[in-house]
Amino acid sequence: MTEDKRILFLGDSITADGTFIAFLEAILFQHSPGQGFTLINIGVPSETASGLTEGDHPFPRPCVHERIERALLITKPDWVVLGYGMNDGIYSPFSQERFSAYQKGLLEAIRIVRLIGAKAIVMTPPPFDSSAIRQETLLADSHHEHAYSYLTPYEHYNDVLKTYARWLLWQEGIADEVVNIYDPLLQAREKAQMNDPDYRSGDGIHPHADGHWVIAETLLRHLFQISCKATPRFVGQPESSPFFQLVWQRQKVLSAAWKEHIGHSNPNKATALPLDDALLVGDKLAEQIKNHLSMY
Repeated sequence: MTEDKRILFLGDSITADGTFIAFLEAILFQHSPGQGFTLINIGVPSETASGLTEGDHPFPRPCVHERIERALLITKPDWVVLGYGMNDGIYSPFSQERFSAYQKGLLEAIRIVRLIGAKAIVMTPPPFDSSAIRQETLLADSHHEHAYSYLTPYEHYNDVLKTYARWLLWQEGIADEVVNIYDPLLQAREKAQMNDPDYRSGDGIHPHADGHWVIAETLLRHLFQISCKATPRFVGQPESSPFFQLVWQRQKVLSAAWKEHIGHSNPNKATALPLDDALLVGDKLAEQIKNHLSMY
């Protein structure tokens, strides 16, 4: 890949966290210093592609279709990475109705992205980790469907997400790229638990930094043909790397500004600079990052 790319990330709280996007940017700064990659993260917590919300969610879940056309118009991306699924089954046993809503919503998002001439890249849902959830809050499949939520999830919700992921992987040509993050994350978790039975991949829904690295490494391999044979030092202890802290700060400032500038329906708004001010801060941080790299 030789030309500059403007890459927009749309997704739920896993995307909004931004760790895997910061890892991506850190590697791209190191691996391709002469190329321009603009990574715009506008992930919104609680968001879905399906438009569904469980009964006891504190507010109607945002849906990507409330903002996707506006986001594309403002950001003018070359590529769009869509990361949905975790919230779309609303933490309940499998339902064809919910599955159809996810399929319809995701297919429509892909269509809208392609309509502007951008490349549509879809990540499968990640796995759900029931071992990281307090066991007394997990529900079996015998409950009324309104009992299930992100607070009281279905104990086999990972099987639901596996069905969603397999559907994406089996649909030839459904998007320009379908990136399987379900299996690499599940394999990494199982390997870690073999070495340490008490290992937890996150809070059951959101992966820790090591899971975000698996997502980043998978995207690097599929989209940029970059293979990281060794895990970078900043992944294991991101807080101890001055280089990564600069990348992380830049991503946080820009992500919040872009997200609030475009707008979204989650009532919890990020503290953000006006976009023009954030872009200036981002440029200054990019220079610091490049200067830091030139020293090593």
